[in-house]
Amino acid sequence: MIDLESARRLLDMGARIGPGPRADEQLQGSVALHNILCKERVAYLADEVGMGKTYVALGAVALFRHFDPAFRVLVIAPRENIQHKWQKEMRNFVANNVRIRDMRVKGIDGLPMRPLVHCNGLVDLVHTMTIAPDRDVFMRMTSFSLSLAGTQSVNPDVARSYRDQLLAYMPWLRSEVFDLRNKVEFKDNFARAVCCALPEFDLVIVDEAHNLKHGFGDAFHVSARNRVLALTMGHPAGDADPNLFRSYGSRAKRVLFLSATPVEETYRHLYNQLDVFGRAGPYRRLVSTDATEDEMKQLAARFLVRRVTSIHIAGKDYTKNLYRREWQRGGVATHDEPIHVTNVKQKLALALVQKKVAEILGNEKFNSSFQIGMLASFESFLQTAKVASSDGEATTFDDSEQTDEDQEKAGVDVADVNRLATSFREKFGVELPHPKMDALVEELSRAWKTGRKALVFVRRVASVTELKRKLDESYDRWLIARLRAELPEAVVPKLDRVYASYQMQRQESLAKREDQAKTRPDEATDRGGLDTFFAWFFRGEGPPNVLSGTQLRERLRGQGSTLATFFEDNYVALLLGCRAKDVEARVLAMLGVSREEFSAAIKDRTRKFLSSSAKRVAAGDRFEAVQAATIEWISEVSSPYQAKARAIWNARFETPNPMSPAKEGINPDDYLAVETFFTELRERPRLHDRLMPRVKRDDYAKEFREQELRRQLLASTARLGHAFIDFYILAIRRLGSIDLRVQESQGGENSKSTMVADYLDLLESQAGATGGRAWGAFDELSSIADNFELILDLNVPKVAALGLHESAANFGTLLGRQQPVGGMAEQINKTVVAQFRMPGYPFVLISTDLLQEGEDLHPFCSAVYHYGISWTPSSMEQRTGRIDRVRSATDRRLQPLTVEPRGDELLQVYLPHLEDTVEVFQVRRVLERMNDFLRLMHEGLTSSGNWSKRVNIADEAVRGRREVQQYREPLKTAFRIQPHHMNPEGTKRSIDTGRFDARLDYLRKLYARVRAAKPCDWEDVPNEQGLMGTAKVGQRIQPFKLHPTNFGDRIAVRCVSPIGSVGPEQRMSEIEAECAPRSIVVGALLRADGRTYDLTIEWEVLLSERMEVDCERIVWLIDLVVSQADDLEQRFLPDTDAPMSSFRKDLSSEGLDGRILEEPQR
Repeated sequence: MIDLESARRLLDMGARIGPGPRADEQLQGSVALHNILCKERVAYLADEVGMGKTYVALGAVALFRHFDPAFRVLVIAPRENIQHKWQKEMRNFVANNVRIRDMRVKGIDGLPMRPLVHCNGLVDLVHTMTIAPDRDVFMRMTSFSLSLAGTQSVNPDVARSYRDQLLAYMPWLRSEVFDLRNKVEFKDNFARAVCCALPEFDLVIVDEAHNLKHGFGDAFHVSARNRVLALTMGHPAGDADPNLFRSYGSRAKRVLFLSATPVEETYRHLYNQLDVFGRAGPYRRLVSTDATEDEMKQLAARFLVRRVTSIHIAGKDYTKNLYRREWQRGGVATHDEPIHVTNVKQKLALALVQKKVAEILGNEKFNSSFQIGMLASFESFLQTAKVASSDGEATTFDDSEQTDEDQEKAGVDVADVNRLATSFREKFGVELPHPKMDALVEELSRAWKTGRKALVFVRRVASVTELKRKLDESYDRWLIARLRAELPEAVVPKLDRVYASYQMQRQESLAKREDQAKTRPDEATDRGGLDTFFAWFFRGEGPPNVLSGTQLRERLRGQGSTLATFFEDNYVALLLGCRAKDVEARVLAMLGVSREEFSAAIKDRTRKFLSSSAKRVAAGDRFEAVQAATIEWISEVSSPYQAKARAIWNARFETPNPMSPAKEGINPDDYLAVETFFTELRERPRLHDRLMPRVKRDDYAKEFREQELRRQLLASTARLGHAFIDFYILAIRRLGSIDLRVQESQGGENSKSTMVADYLDLLESQAGATGGRAWGAFDELSSIADNFELILDLNVPKVAALGLHESAANFGTLLGRQQPVGGMAEQINKTVVAQFRMPGYPFVLISTDLLQEGEDLHPFCSAVYHYGISWTPSSMEQRTGRIDRVRSATDRRLQPLTVEPRGDELLQVYLPHLEDTVEVFQVRRVLERMNDFLRLMHEGLTSSGNWSKRVNIADEAVRGRREVQQYREPLKTAFRIQPHHMNPEGTKRSIDTGRFDARLDYLRKLYARVRAAKPCDWEDVPNEQGLMGTAKVGQRIQPFKLHPTNFGDRIAVRCVSPIGSVGPEQRMSEIEAECAPRSIVVGALLRADGRTYDLTIEWEVLLSERMEVDCERIVWLIDLVVSQADDLEQRFLPDTDAPMSSFRKDLSSEGLDGRILEEPQR
């Protein structure tokens, strides 16, 4: 057990979200879960959506592991995207929220001490646990489905594949374990066998545990997934034959369930989830017919915690029902107004469809009733075809498990509406209009001018494509109108011809039913597409002989263009803190050389930064070479700028694989005086503070790195998204033509400098404009700057471990292939999801239930549209919860307010529907159930009604028209954290931070002693994280790194010295034969090419924590490792004596041992 104050010494829950009530709430949750798990061995965290359940759970893990370094964890996520998210959050949590580098939870390098392993299936899990069980393992629920073809029998080929893979790790399994004749028996025995291969997990975390609400039982009453999971975890009722499965038994010492919606209607759902892991026994009264609700509530409170989310605004706490605004009357333009149907054709279409739907439902088979959300006409009148869902099954709607009736799954009105749609199109030559869809498209189209993001959920799978197409067409109309209005008049005729060409190609593609987004996510080159004019003209191939957006972007990227340095920085000017035009004079004075001496030296120094094979050196390469050579020279000369120059050199210019020097260098000429967007931005302080806030760090290397990451992200945003439209218009206005040759015939550095000034003027004018201005480049760039840490944290957390060249490529990938509207139905597009978590495109994201769970879509979106309504309140809550989370756009907007928020400042929950249709019956039914669910989820835990997923039109007509008011009373939980959860009785564990601080101090002093004792060319790196240096071995050199590790509770120091890449001519057997006699570890990592190996020599010593002894042992360790490494280098790479620069990047990450990797390296 642990108390709150002890936990606070280890955990800082406010490190990312800021100190305050939310951070305190999360810490209390972690302590409560830890103590409940200690006592009950099962806990359920049912906090409302968006409260940070993942972090609360990770806090509990940290508390356990701090006292037990061998603590073994298995995380089970519902889907692969959430599986990856857990790994990302584990790294972020340890780096930011664990205060102490205790070598148990957090390593000295700030990363998790245990490697994080991503498992893709049950065999992969067995493999992982077989080779190295002391790692944190991340699985997904779908892996427990154990997909096999066939109904009762199995596909022999698939089953044999599973069997043979498992036998590779468990060859002692007997043949009768795998019965290919019976699908259920095969899955059961496979799961039992896997159980026998697993160690006991100290904690199993089940995310979105409500997916297990149907529990464990025979194969005819529960899903195969639940049953396989239960048997894999060693369910006590697993009926395992002890002769076949000798070590079968429980594999979960403790289980932590997470879900904001733990039940729908009854406590049985809660009981069932516990029972999957065999933990329901002590809580049988939850399903007892004679137990009172109070009794069941008290029983659940033993292991369940639920807190209410709120935002503190102007001295008052607003619970979610108070800071959300529901649009219950169905309108999307004005709150509390319905959608008004005024168009005659829309009225006619609506009447025809309603008449037909009434006839269908009047059939005795349906008894005037329908499944909620499963009438296609509620979403569209266009022809509906089945679409492959995420599990590969052809389906009309998401969540097809809502009904077992095939006609309802397909949509009972689909066939008749399809006939009407076809007839209307043949008669009038246009599509059958749908008032609800048209109103939604019109409202969402405002985003082109406002930049306001919207998340849209549909039920009908085909609605994703249809809504996206209509919005894309709306966007095209807006974009071409803007270009016509803002480009020079002389350009418009040619632009119109270009646009006409695009439209013709698009229509041909639509007629062929081709995918308009031509570029697949896995393609290296962006070919744009025909979904929007932006994709075709600003991203893709575009028209020939026209200065399209794509062509202009290429000039910003191409080293031969005068615009190549537009978004670069003049690093010498940055270092010296002067204007670009004054750089040369400042450098000459600092170095104490004449201009002639400087030019001659730079000409010689630049040779190694230029390719020996290049026939002509492009202007961008010349600028880069002169910058690199000058920074390198300054870093070698004692001056006030030396340390900073060395930091810039190491981070920005040093390369592990230098090019063969060119025969001729280049004169510096005017390359030191080059002005760029960022040099001139520094001369406009107010604008600079908005776009590039000044970074101040104690360590200049970290300060420069963050500054450079900001520059890279800002530059990528300006070149690749909505902001680029402003840049393009500005450029064409200057040129007066979109003829490609005009662009090529003009230019020069002066022209570029003028363009820089014009662009900065544009941004300043946008920043100073008040009211009436469309969302533009300044808004996107300033939003990036304001939320820089949040964007990196959520989208590219690993960028901190990358070199600057790699981070630039990562930003390019993150922001590439942007589209104004994103749509997902079959599988998750991770890039589109990440882009939605940033300002700019996509403004609208349309999805089925694919994004219902686990994805964070909240940073810049405060509006969710339930276009297709779900039949369960929990699903509706999960969907809204995607944008209602800690650090959401709503949260950040409301918290600073000093007055009561206006309606448009709240989080908007839209429920689009048409009041004069039968759709209103299902919406009101769901609204009533949501209110009841909302109230009772906090007053108790169960719903009071036996709610049906069907709507009976006759019954609803009898009940009459009624308004459903949003529940406006503050919410209060019935499952608070109890005082004994915070201050448990009995022995309490304490955390001695001084002990770990003393160890870090000892390491720093020890490294300083080693540096003094061992003559080497030492690198400047933080001492506590390790030492890098280059040792002399005779006349040769050998780089190495020392880094701390642990052996149980003791500190060890490992020395690693790289040898290099050994080609395929040396077989692995030859390497093994050479290394076998050596009493040392030889690392051989297979490279991505699958043919060559990176070889290292490694060894370690255990510290006694006696300074003199440990210093001598480490010096001996260095000598041993580098001599062995040099010997092998001469054996396998006889003509090589590689310097530190060849290995610095790899050595910098040495010691991470897979702890920043998402998947195991094998």
